[in-house]
Amino acid sequence: MPAPPNNKNASKFDMKIVIEICNLVRSGMSIKKALSTKKEYPEFPTWCRWKRDNEIVYNQYINAIQDKSDMVDSEIDETLEDVKDGTLDPRAGNVIVQTLKWKAAKYYPKMFGDAVKHDLTNSDGTLKPIITTLTDAQLKELLKK
Repeated sequence: MPAPPNNKNASKFDMKIVIEICNLVRSGMSIKKALSTKKEYPEFPTWCRWKRDNEIVYNQYINAIQDKSDMVDSEIDETLEDVKDGTLDPRAGNVIVQTLKWKAAKYYPKMFGDAVKHDLTNSDGTLKPIITTLTDAQLKELLKK
């Protein structure tokens, strides 16, 4: 049986710690990287429990992730400048930009995701099914095609 993980004295909830962690995420760090920066921060499973059990923590984290997507947008701009300046190969720049775009869309789909709109209304603006009555001859003709 493996030894229990070192909880780094962080299993006790502390909102100040939550705000510090969210600020690290907001600045571009992954949650696991942010948690590893100080021994006072909780282990990942503890963080998950805090987030799941406390709506304020959950909302702070979601806001931090959304803010992080703006950082990704800035990284895209920096990468494009590097390609324009010739300090970055265009193919490498493309890989970086495509990856960053994907990440931004995952972090904040409402702002950076691909918008897809399905319009299920009829020409009269209703959702009623359009019923067409075919004669036997029309049906046979349609089935031939």
